[in-house]
Parts: sequence; structure tokens; C-alpha cells
Amino acid sequence: PLLNGQPHFKETPPRPSTIKKRPAMAREVAARGGGGRGSSGGAAAAGWEVVLTNAGDTLEQARRHPVAVAAAEQIQRLPRGGQLLAVAVCGALVFSLLSALLNALYMLAMTLSFVFGGAYMASKAPSKESFEPAFERWFLEDYYPKVAPKLEQASLMGKLEQWLGVNTRQSGASWAYRFWASRCLPAGISDWLLVKIARVNLGTQASPVMVTFVGALNFWMLAPRVSIDFSNLSILDASATA
Repeated sequence: PLLNGQPHFKETPPRPSTIKKRPAMAREVAARGGGGRGSSGGAAAAGWEVVLTNAGDTLEQARRHPVAVAAAEQIQRLPRGGQLLAVAVCGALVFSLLSALLNALYMLAMTLSFVFGGAYMASKAPSKESFEPAFERWFLEDYYPKVAPKLEQASLMGKLEQWLGVNTRQSGASWAYRFWASRCLPAGISDWLLVKIARVNLGTQASPVMVTFVGALNFWMLAPRVSIDFSNLSILDASATA
């Protein structure tokens, strides 16, 4: 419309702002919560009230945006079938964007988990010096009880006593460990960034008995699915002929 020959545009009154109301609203909710624990609950409720109010303002501003208004007008001009199609296309687009965003967040979370988890494991890898005490414990608790019955045979026990120069029947497993350690250690230890791998030959070069240990999180353990031939005591024959 023209007013005095000049274009005249009717001004739309601004929407009342809720910013000034938020402190009073927060105080009112906090006052309802009472003192002590109630005051903490009231403060939390007030915080959520402010968050929800901000979200409502943001949605209202988006609804009043000129682009959104123009799009809504274009959709309203379409026939019924066209409106449904436009809504379906917009829904599919929003769903695709949300799916892509969630996938990106998931990949980011997985990457951060691997990075920080790997860094933690690398920092907790056991030292090479800690392998020998761990190997001794494994030898005395796991290996020796399984080969002890075979060592009770006169021929094998005689070879062990001949090399050590002591009565192994009275000395026990500690002397057997001393014998094996002098032949098998030090172990071949390799660093694989996150873990350490130690390999020990409990036999001889001609008849090896390879045992693999894994070191991680400040701990040494026997590698999974390792098969040990407890009947192979060729190390005693090699020592007797040496």
C-alpha cells in the first residue's frame, strides 16, 4: 500500500523475548525446590527449564526464517499428493543426514577408543627384565609338575644330577629350573608396540620345544593355543653329551 505516495510496509511487532523471564523463572523453580537437597534439585530443574526455553526460541526462530517461510508457502501451493511427496522427501533427507551424522560420531568414538586404548596398553607393556621372574613362576607351577614324573626315571634323573652335581630328588624343582634357565634363557623378546612377545626353546636346536609368551598390561602369560610337548626332554640328552 501507498501512504502519501510512498510505499508503506506494516511492521510486525517483535515477539516478546523470554530472556528477561528466564532468571525469574529459574529463581521461582529453585524456590519451589526448598533448601538442602531440594535447592540442588530446584537449581537443576531451573537449568533444564532454561535449556528447554532456549531450544524453543531456536525452533521458533527457525520457523520464522524467510527460507523456511518461503518453503512452507511453496509446499502449501502443491496439491495433496505433492505435499505428501515433499514431506516424504524432506523426511528421507533429514533421516539420511542424521544417519550420516551418527555414523560419523560412531567412527570418531571408535577411533578415539582405539587411540587411547592403544596408548594405554603401550604404556603398560612389561619390561624385558620382568620376563625371567615370570618365566620362573610358570616353570615351577605349570611346566615342572608335568615333566617331573618323567624325570623320576633313573636315566634322566642321573643325567640331571650329573650336570648339577647335587641330589635332585632332595633339591626339588628349583634345581631343575636352574638347569633349564641356564640352557633356555635369555629369551628372544620382540616389541610389537602394544605387546611384547617372548620365545623360549625348552628343547634343543635339533629337537626344539618352542614356547611363546605374551606380555601386556604389566603381565606375562602363555600365548593362547600354544601346544607344548612335555615328553620332549632332549635338553637333558644334549647336556649329558656336551
